[in-house]
Amino acid sequence: MKHTLYLLLALLLLACQNQSSNNQLEPSSVPIPDTVVTAPPPKPNTPDSAYLIVPGKSIGHIRLGMSAETVTKRLGKPDSGDAAMGKALSFWIAKQPQEPRHYVAVYTVTDFDGRSEKPKVQQVQVTSPRFRTRNGIGTGMLLSEIRKQFNNLQPLAHYLNKQKQEVYIYDDQEQGIAFEVTVLDSLCTAITIHRKGENMTDVYLPLYPDITWLNQPR
Repeated sequence: MKHTLYLLLALLLLACQNQSSNNQLEPSSVPIPDTVVTAPPPKPNTPDSAYLIVPGKSIGHIRLGMSAETVTKRLGKPDSGDAAMGKALSFWIAKQPQEPRHYVAVYTVTDFDGRSEKPKVQQVQVTSPRFRTRNGIGTGMLLSEIRKQFNNLQPLAHYLNKQKQEVYIYDDQEQGIAFEVTVLDSLCTAITIHRKGENMTDVYLPLYPDITWLNQPR
């Protein structure tokens, strides 16, 4: 009888151990979180049409080929400018207090040999970071970031700005857009649009009398 009791106790202990092992193999009742999926970075918002840069076509509401008269109607009388021999460079300067004096520069040329002798927009330049391309490229960005969208940029020329900083002009001739970038920090300070495929060595904005052209035929 005593041996039978010991056998029953041994069988009962073995059954409890098996049950404990089975419980350890069962999935935990604690909920397992779903796999974390990293979402792609959001695409930059397309700027308002008043601040949209379209290479080779327009900046804001000013289009290449637009008459100087229409530009004045849209932007008002320019704050400053210079004109000679059928070419004119006009500036509209931002007047917000406690902000950099950003500007819009419009370069117009009169085609005396064509059908119309009215001055037409040939180039537009902006310095404000509010102006952006559809992919979010604007002033204040690094050259390395700009090259991700415009990988055909070529150095066109360089000059010294008013702060005695060396500035390089990089041009994407085929798309019709150029970027002025300071050497010290590689930041873009100005963006210019022009006709697609246009050679800029002879027609770039006449802003810099000491500009040095790089390996370009004159």
